[in-house]
Amino acid sequence: MARCNGNYGFLLSIAVVTLILWTILAGDLRNRVSFWTSPSRSEFPDFSHYGNFTHTLSNEQWPTNDKDKRIIVIGDLHGMNESLTVLLNRISYDTQKDTLIHLGDLTTKGPVEDSLAVLSFMESNKILGVRGNNDQQVLEWRAWMDWIIAQQGGIEWLREVDDHWPDYKPVLEQGNKSAFDSWLSSMKKPDWGNRVPKDWKPLGDHYKVARAMSRSQYSYLQSLPLVLYAPTGHVFFVHAGLLAADPNRILSHPKQPLSHWPSIEQCDIPSIRKAQELALLSEIPQNKDPWVVQNIRSVLENGKPTRSNKKGTPFSDLWNEIMNKCSGFQSPDSRSGSVTRLTGYQESHLPCYPSTVVYGHAAARGLDVKRWSIGLDTGCSYGRNLSALVLDASSSSSSSRASGNDTFDLPSEGTDRFHAEPLFPGPVKHHTLDALPSKTDFRIKFGHAGEARLISVECH
Repeated sequence: MARCNGNYGFLLSIAVVTLILWTILAGDLRNRVSFWTSPSRSEFPDFSHYGNFTHTLSNEQWPTNDKDKRIIVIGDLHGMNESLTVLLNRISYDTQKDTLIHLGDLTTKGPVEDSLAVLSFMESNKILGVRGNNDQQVLEWRAWMDWIIAQQGGIEWLREVDDHWPDYKPVLEQGNKSAFDSWLSSMKKPDWGNRVPKDWKPLGDHYKVARAMSRSQYSYLQSLPLVLYAPTGHVFFVHAGLLAADPNRILSHPKQPLSHWPSIEQCDIPSIRKAQELALLSEIPQNKDPWVVQNIRSVLENGKPTRSNKKGTPFSDLWNEIMNKCSGFQSPDSRSGSVTRLTGYQESHLPCYPSTVVYGHAAARGLDVKRWSIGLDTGCSYGRNLSALVLDASSSSSSSRASGNDTFDLPSEGTDRFHAEPLFPGPVKHHTLDALPSKTDFRIKFGHAGEARLISVECH
């Protein structure tokens, strides 16, 4: 009996060891094949990297009193590196004195090597800027690639994808993901579509730039905020746009940040303006949505932001309509630093000070200059123009008023959006200067009492 118990114990030990080994092997096997099993959409990691939403420019970065200091803001580049060089030479860009800001969409729509050249310039010189919707897609593809490579067998599979790209490019351009099935089946792997988030376009322009860019260039794109805010100049720089009010609420609603003076301890005008400007970013839901600030062009009648140029009201019209109602500069006391007479407002006025938004993204609207907004995407990647806004000490000087034959005479603060277009010399269509000459250089009013320079060069 004791011998039988000994055999039983021996067999039990073998069984336990076998079970342990099988558990280890099964776990390893599960790790090896987990990359190739079909994940649900919820199992994809977050590829967006939206952590750095807003960056605030310091007072020292704004050209207040230094006549030699400038801020140069560049519209959408889309890899047009030669045109960028021409424009910077035209402006006499000085890396030691000037602050360069781009409005996003640095890459795609051109040869990969041109996109990489633009990225290299921006990254190596630590240029300030915001992240555009095309930059976002490049960044997300690269984050996806890092995720793929981190999986067992992922790097080999990604190399296979690259090797087969020339064979499958024609059908992929037609949106046919099943083109991968024939060779993936020979690798005994499930289809490509299971490894890519829904609606992503594999092996397109964004994929190719993401695959080719360096680690430091990828880190640079990750570092870009969605909004640059300059409190000294009362300016927002953003790729697509911002809203001055939530379109789903009436303008006098207490949750609208410009419907009331802010409750703050310091009641001087700079503090009030900064508090209201920060509230635009934090209290309007649409301005906290990454998709909106990277994609908005218009607002539909139901209050929904849209990428459409043809449907809805241009966001810049809505922005100017509200900023034109700000009554801060209409009180004599406000100019002397007091706000005691601004505790209420007339029906057509709002208790606020206007601020300016500078943006890109809307190439179809061209150089879109209004009293409190400036659109700089002039379609360089379509063979049109690359444009820049140049801000200097005169842009924020109360003693400097834009004037002269080459200055656009913009309407007063009381004008509504339906009559808020600049008075351009010559024909104007849809509030924009659609046909720019090959070289354009003129001045516009900027802010409350300053001026700025607009420069465009022809793209090839």
